[in-house]
Amino acid sequence: MNWDRRAFVKFAVGAVVGLHASPLIPKLMDDSAIWTQNWSWVPNPEDGGLAFANTVNPATGTGVRVRLIKGRMMGERIIRVEGNPEHPLSQGGVVPADASAVQLLYNDEVRVAAPLVRDKKTGMYREITWQQALDMVGGKLAELAKAGKAHTVVALGDEADSIHGQILSRFMAAYGSPNLAFAPRADDTLALAAWALTGQTDVGFDLMNASYVVSFGTPLLEGFGAPVAVRKAFVEWKKSKGALVQVEPRVSVTASQAGTFLACKPGTEALVALGMAAVMAEQGLADESATSAYGYAEFKAALAKDYNPKKVAELSGVPADKIVAVAKAFAKSPKAVAVCGPGPGGDPGRLADFMAVMALNGLKGNLGKPGGVAARKPLGLKALGEPANVDKPRLDGGKKGMKPANALALAQAALAGQPYKAGMVLVAGGNPAYAGPQAGVMSEFLSSAPFVVAITPLLDETAALADLVLPGTTFLEGWTDCRSSYGSPVSSYGLARPLVKPYAQAKTVGDALLALAAKLGGAVAGALPFASVEEALKAQTAPLGDLAELAKKSYFVQDKPAYGPFAFKTPSGKLEFHSQNLAALTGKNSDGAALPHWEKPAALAHGDGHALAMAAVPSLRSATGFQPLTPHMLKVLDGNTLRHKDELVVEINPKTAAEMHLAEDSMIVVTSAVGSVDARVHLYAGAAPGMVFMPTGLGHGAVSDAYTLGKGGNFYRVAEAAADSLSGLPTWGLTRVTVTKRG
Repeated sequence: MNWDRRAFVKFAVGAVVGLHASPLIPKLMDDSAIWTQNWSWVPNPEDGGLAFANTVNPATGTGVRVRLIKGRMMGERIIRVEGNPEHPLSQGGVVPADASAVQLLYNDEVRVAAPLVRDKKTGMYREITWQQALDMVGGKLAELAKAGKAHTVVALGDEADSIHGQILSRFMAAYGSPNLAFAPRADDTLALAAWALTGQTDVGFDLMNASYVVSFGTPLLEGFGAPVAVRKAFVEWKKSKGALVQVEPRVSVTASQAGTFLACKPGTEALVALGMAAVMAEQGLADESATSAYGYAEFKAALAKDYNPKKVAELSGVPADKIVAVAKAFAKSPKAVAVCGPGPGGDPGRLADFMAVMALNGLKGNLGKPGGVAARKPLGLKALGEPANVDKPRLDGGKKGMKPANALALAQAALAGQPYKAGMVLVAGGNPAYAGPQAGVMSEFLSSAPFVVAITPLLDETAALADLVLPGTTFLEGWTDCRSSYGSPVSSYGLARPLVKPYAQAKTVGDALLALAAKLGGAVAGALPFASVEEALKAQTAPLGDLAELAKKSYFVQDKPAYGPFAFKTPSGKLEFHSQNLAALTGKNSDGAALPHWEKPAALAHGDGHALAMAAVPSLRSATGFQPLTPHMLKVLDGNTLRHKDELVVEINPKTAAEMHLAEDSMIVVTSAVGSVDARVHLYAGAAPGMVFMPTGLGHGAVSDAYTLGKGGNFYRVAEAAADSLSGLPTWGLTRVTVTKRG
C-alpha cells in the first residue's frame, strides 16, 4: 500500500478516534479493577444487591445508566457510569466525561463538604452551618436593597434554560437587579441566524439522514452537540457511504475522517460557504423555493459581486475549482446539509458566519426535508413564569429587551466603575474564573468585588476567589435537567434525579436559591413559591406526565424530525435572504448588513504587534468549558497534548516554526493582549501556517488533586474576546498572539 502524507495523517488521527470509540480502554480499566481485588490487603466491604438507574449528564447530553450497590457503606454507592442502550440518541455510548463522573463524586480532595467562609484577616476558610451562610447572604442582600443598591448585585449562571437557570432568573428579577448573565452558547447564535432567515429559532441539522455533509469549522467528532449521538450518525454515514466535507485551517480529527478536506485560512470558513452559494446561484443550481425567497435577487447580485469563487479563493486559500466542485456536489446530492458552530474553543460563533451557512441550506432547499435542516417541535414544558421587569440599567448599559448580558461585559464595566461598581456577586453554577474568554479579567473582577458567593460542588478557581462557598451537587446526587443539545434535529429533554445521598451538606443550585428566597421573603419568595427544585420540576414537566415516571426513564425525545413544509415566521411569510427581522433588531439595513455576508474577524483586522493567530484544539478526552479534568481523562490523553513534566503542547506548522527558529519540543511562551501561558512546541504539518493551535480543558489551578494538579495551561487565559458586530455576544475563535522562546 502506498502512503502519502495525507493518507498517513488520516490514518494517525483516525487511530485516535478508533481507540477512543473502542471498548479497549473500558475493558482494560475493568480488568485492572478485577485484578486489584485479588490483592490481600485491599479492604472488601460487605456488598448489597446490584441495581441500575437511568439518568442524564447535562454537561454532555448523554443518557447514561448507573450501576449502584445497595447497602454498601451504610447506603447506596455508585460504582460505575455506563451508556444507556435504551436512550434513542446515545444508544449505549459514553464519553470520558460521563465515564469518569464517579471520580468527581467521591473525590474528597476537590469536593466542597460544607459552607465555607473566608476569614478576612488570614484569608483562610472555616466551616459554618447552612443557616449561618443563609443569614450572611440574606443580610448582605437585604442591606443592599435597603440602601437602594439592589441593582448592583451581579449573578452569573451556566445554562439559562435549565431549571436552576430559570430559578436564578426569577430570583434576580424579583430582587431587582438586571445584572444576570449566563455562559454564552452557540445555541444562541444558531437561534438568531435561523430567526433572521426563517423566523424560527429552534432548529437542528439532520445528520443521521444526510448523505452529503459540509462542515464549516465544526468539531463534529470532538464534541459537537451531543457527542455520542453525532458519532452514531458518523457510523451511519460510513455504512451508507455518505460524504463528509470539512472546511477549516487544521487537520483535526473531523478533517482526518472527511472524504474532502478544504484547508482554508483562519476565519474564512463562512467565506467558503458564500463562495459555494455564489456557484449555486450563478449556475442555476439553487432550489426553486429559494429563488422565490424575499431578497433573493439582491442576495444573488451580492454573491456575484463579492463572493465569486475566484475572489473567495484569493481570500480563503481554497482553490476556486474545489469550491466549484463541492458546491455542485452539494447542490446535486439528494440529502445534503451544511453545518456550522460551535467553535473549537467553545465560543458562540459569529452571527454573520452562521447566517451564511443557513443561507447555503436555504439555496439547497433542504429546510424541513430529510437530511436537511429541521425545525424542532416544542417540548411542551410549562414555564415557571415570566420574570418581573427590572427598570434599572445594566452595568453594560443594556436594558430589558435588548441584547442579553454577558459576564465579560458586566465584569469590565464593574471594574471600570461605569456606570457603577458591583455591590455583590453571586456565582450560581459554572466556573467563570477558569472558563470563557479572558479568564484573567473574570478573576480580577471576582477578586475586586466586595462580596462573592459561589455555589459549586468543587473547590474550583471561582471558589478560590469567593468570600463564601456553598456546597453544590453533581448530576448524580441532585435534581437537574437539560434541553435539546446543540444542532440536534429533534427536541429532547433530560432529567437527572438524586441516585445517592448528596455529598456531605451539598445542595443543588436551585435548592440553595429557594432557601435564600424564603429567607428574604417578600417579592423574592413570592416569585419562587416552591419548596424544592423537585417541586419546581414537577410544575414544569406536568405536560409530559408524572415526574416520578419521567425521572425513572430520565428522558423525553421527539420521535423523529418534523419533516414537511417549513413554517416561515418572517414578515414576508417566506424565506428571507434580506432579513427584515435582523434589520429591525440591529437598525442596520444598508451596505448588505441584513444579507448573509462575511466580515473579517476582529483578531485578523489588526495585529497589535502579535504576529500569529491562535485557535483552540478541542478534545473529548479533556474537559470542556468549566468541567474539571479527571484522572481518567489524563490517562487517555495522547502524547501531543501534555509532555515532559506535564507541560502544555501547542501545534505549529513546521514552516512557521522554522521561520521563528523553533524546533520540536522547543520551550515557548504564548502571549496575547490579555494573558500568557507556557508551552512546548509540536511540529504539525496539518496546522495552517502562521497559527498556533492550543488544547482546551487543561491548566486548572484550583480544582485539582494529586493526579490533575498543574497539568498544562489554560487556553482561556490567553483567548481574547471581541463583541460580535451583529449579536453582541463575545466571540473568541481567533486571538492574536506572540510566541517567544523561554530558557
